[in-house]
Amino acid sequence: MRNKRRLSNKKKNRFFEIISEHINKNKKDYTIAILIFFIGIAIGVMLVNKSSEENKREITGYICNFIESIKSKEYTIDGKKLLIKSIISNLKLAVIIWVAGLTIIGIPIIYVSIAYKGMCIGYAISAIIATLGRSKGIIFSLSTMLVQNIIAVPCYLALMVSANKMYKSVTINRNKEILREEISRHTIFSIFMTIGLIFSTFLEYYFTTLIFSDIIINFV
Repeated sequence: MRNKRRLSNKKKNRFFEIISEHINKNKKDYTIAILIFFIGIAIGVMLVNKSSEENKREITGYICNFIESIKSKEYTIDGKKLLIKSIISNLKLAVIIWVAGLTIIGIPIIYVSIAYKGMCIGYAISAIIATLGRSKGIIFSLSTMLVQNIIAVPCYLALMVSANKMYKSVTINRNKEILREEISRHTIFSIFMTIGLIFSTFLEYYFTTLIFSDIIINFV
């Protein structure tokens, strides 16, 4: 038993060492990725704040009607439909970032993809807080978005960094063997990050179907 525990601890330590090594090697790229992501969030917040009064009323009405329909049990969340939709959405974005890393014109697509993800999160949180107020808005946002995005956002950032490295290899290297190795590395890394994204959608499914309605009824 002790040997098994030691082996398990060694594997865990090695796993975290690999992650730490990867981040340290790509500090600059991760800093740029995080900055672009937060710029996207800021744009999302600004879009809500700069919306016309009519648009704000539409957003408020939609969110309030949605909450009231859940409280009155008139609306039931189709967890399976949400799961499939989220998986397809995450797969699409992951494939776009993976392909962008293989092309010479890929860098703008990579940056726009991660900024778009940040913008969606910023827009959603800002709209919810504007509608429900700070305390209820934060509770609503945490219950609907926090858990899955703790995993999804780092996966997106890692995908962007990998695609950025691949893009640099495509534009700098002319050696076919090195390019093949880089494509294999980028592909394998992207597959692992996509698995992480799919796992985050299952967390979203779990929290949405089992916990989300209770949080809205009791706290919002």
